[in-house]
Amino acid sequence: MKAKQKIRPPRDTAVEQSSETAPPGVRMQTILVPVDLSEPSKRALRYAFALAQQFGAKLILLYAVEPVATPDFAYHPLMKEPDEIAAAAEENLKKLCVQEGIDSSWVEKVVVRSGVAHGEITEAAKSLKADLIVIATHGHTGLKHVLLGSTAERVVRHAGCPVLVVRGYG
Repeated sequence: MKAKQKIRPPRDTAVEQSSETAPPGVRMQTILVPVDLSEPSKRALRYAFALAQQFGAKLILLYAVEPVATPDFAYHPLMKEPDEIAAAAEENLKKLCVQEGIDSSWVEKVVVRSGVAHGEITEAAKSLKADLIVIATHGHTGLKHVLLGSTAERVVRHAGCPVLVVRGYG
């Protein structure tokens, strides 16, 4: 004799569905998304937005401005002031949200930090109490990986919260 299968009625909202799909005790209110405006990071933003919709979470977009090593005595007229860089990065992230169809109501804040990317990402996740980091990997291998390193790999090693790494291709 076969047992009858229980059929559940469809749910109307993604927030109600999240309680059934997330493991017990998992809370997802804030998702940190480091974005460098590359195609892989745009892909990670799309993943993060889908998760935010499913769990009813808010996005925090982060742009890390890496320091440029120059001698103190050198003058570089093409370099911008840090405030200008931060304002331009913040504006670019807001434009990206519009391009990707992400309403501003899903974005809790846009953060621009200056420093080494992996350190700024992990510190921001900690200070902003992110429940998840969704980050892209550029997929460098071999010599390129050795020379450039992997920001995503370092974030995974040092983050105090779960990290979802999205491959930048495929």
